[in-house]
Amino acid sequence: MIALILRRGALSLVTLFLLASFIFFATEVLPGDALDVSLSADEIANMPAEVMARRKAELGLDRPILERYLGFMDGLLRFDLGRTIITRAPVGEIIAMPLRNSVALAGVTLLLALPVALAIAMAAAQAKGRALDNAVSGAAIIGYSVPEFVTGLLLIAVFAVWWPIFPATITASTDDPLSVLLAAAPLAIATTIIGSIAYLGRILRVGLIEVMAADFVERLHLSGIPRWRIIWLHALPAAMIPGLSAAALYAASLVSGVVVVEMVFAYPGIGAELVRAVTRREVHVVQAIALAAAICVVLFNLLADLGIAALDPRTRR
Repeated sequence: MIALILRRGALSLVTLFLLASFIFFATEVLPGDALDVSLSADEIANMPAEVMARRKAELGLDRPILERYLGFMDGLLRFDLGRTIITRAPVGEIIAMPLRNSVALAGVTLLLALPVALAIAMAAAQAKGRALDNAVSGAAIIGYSVPEFVTGLLLIAVFAVWWPIFPATITASTDDPLSVLLAAAPLAIATTIIGSIAYLGRILRVGLIEVMAADFVERLHLSGIPRWRIIWLHALPAAMIPGLSAAALYAASLVSGVVVVEMVFAYPGIGAELVRAVTRREVHVVQAIALAAAICVVLFNLLADLGIAALDPRTRR
């Protein structure tokens, strides 16, 4: 198991290096730069070419791409994400608070969605082909298919407009993620939870149905082992194996991909910060956020691989 951890860890580091390189070159081909966006059309038209060239040289926008790449990788090795192009503010300080808020939102969503999805999947698997299973399957398809912005707007219309119980948008101005969540709760959280339960519930239901139809489960039934013991100690761990990888990718997407939810509820997360950075052509901020998303994906996949190896010894080879 130790050899597996070391091997997977080394592969994850190589993957992160390749992803960081891809992120750098992908963001460098974006049209325009922060200086072009910060200036009005009249300023650009009236500014002499030599003045524009001098300002770009001062901001480092005229450096060769290889030099910028080596500087980017050197900064990552020193845990330095650089500074913004125009304001020269540290990128790490800019994304720290939005990243904490997004992690808090994703964490609460998973803590609430996972047990609910597991309970729904177990109930549906036990009632395979009956009314309960059909109802759960239909609701899961609808919940996963409806875009998050539609779900969010519907919740706002019902619980913030028709019945003004909760605020429609964030009402707190604080760096404390818990206070932000309490101010935004429960509509933003409910929007992400609905899609999470639908997605995870479908995966776990299919896994449980396949495991419950396996030969070893039938032999356990014939051995006289209680049904609840078979489900909890034998069927559920086996059903979790195919769902761990999908759940890991979904958990990573919650941290870095809830841009729509954050924009609908004015939630101060990493998605909203990414939109602002792209608008301002702040390449360093875009690179840092994309790298944070890549780290989340690689980390959750590593944890999923180790979890699968712990549940299924055959995969350790």
